[in-house]
Amino acid sequence: MVHANTEPKPTVTRDELPVVAAARVDLANLARDTAYTAELRPYLEADLHAKVAGYLKVISVDIGDRVKAGQVIATLELPEQEADLAKAQADFDVMKLSYDRVSAVAAKEPGLLAQQEVDKARGDYQMAQAALNRTKALVEYAKIVAPFDGVVTNRYADPGALIQSGTTSSSQSMPVVRIAELARLRLDFPVPQSVAPDVAPGMPVQVTIQATGEVTKGVVARDTDNVDTSTRMMRVEVDIDNKSLRLKPGMYATASLALQTVSHALALPVQAVAFGDTPDVWAIDRDGVLVDRPVKIGIQTADKVEILGGLARDDAVVFGSRDGLRPGMKVKPKYVE
Repeated sequence: MVHANTEPKPTVTRDELPVVAAARVDLANLARDTAYTAELRPYLEADLHAKVAGYLKVISVDIGDRVKAGQVIATLELPEQEADLAKAQADFDVMKLSYDRVSAVAAKEPGLLAQQEVDKARGDYQMAQAALNRTKALVEYAKIVAPFDGVVTNRYADPGALIQSGTTSSSQSMPVVRIAELARLRLDFPVPQSVAPDVAPGMPVQVTIQATGEVTKGVVARDTDNVDTSTRMMRVEVDIDNKSLRLKPGMYATASLALQTVSHALALPVQAVAFGDTPDVWAIDRDGVLVDRPVKIGIQTADKVEILGGLARDDAVVFGSRDGLRPGMKVKPKYVE
């Protein structure tokens, strides 16, 4: 007689279940960033040339000096122009006196003088006045003034040096000084065409100065709004406040652009999601059973991914490797920080 086996089947206790790393869906503030390295440069910079040729008589600044817009920083000696001014002034005085006399006679005794004579006197007077104004302007060119507030970053000449006029036809023209506005700096860098549609003036930027480690907040000040066809890049500029002059042009800085931000988003660690044509997670239901569940994802950062559908807050999922696991298996979750 064969007796039926009545021994109870062994059961798997919770302590004997395979332990898997797990994470919960939670709320997070997400930002998709991209970083670029660029070089700080002056906000404004110009080499100052003389408008007329002459000998440098006085230069009142040196490198490192701060200057104000309109400040006279150098004066040229212009003996020829000064002689021309004296002659133009004398010619003007003669022509004015002549015109005043003719005008007085014409007004007192109409018809005594031919109108042609009156017109000629007026024309000579006006030509003399124009010549005088022009000569005065040339003499004023002896003064070289700062076009904007800034710092002298180079000095090219000393008193006595012959300075050529800074015209395009003069190949020997030498600037007197170089001035740069350093109270503000520009940080410009190219962004690829894949990022260009997301970049616009006013976008927040975090700037890290590599030499000092300083971190400052800024915004995109301007962009070219055009992708260069040769590089497929668009140029972007950020203005950096530098009233203390602590930062120096030429320093490297890293600009991090927050291309997309989402507040209070449902999120998971990126290690919990299998990416592909149809992203999915292995969820752990209330009974500890693994369930393959497709999800809809949004923005992705370096360590988190936004969950737009397929999961709810506090749902548990497998974190990391799925080796040795399969859907339908019962497991014991161990939550990771």
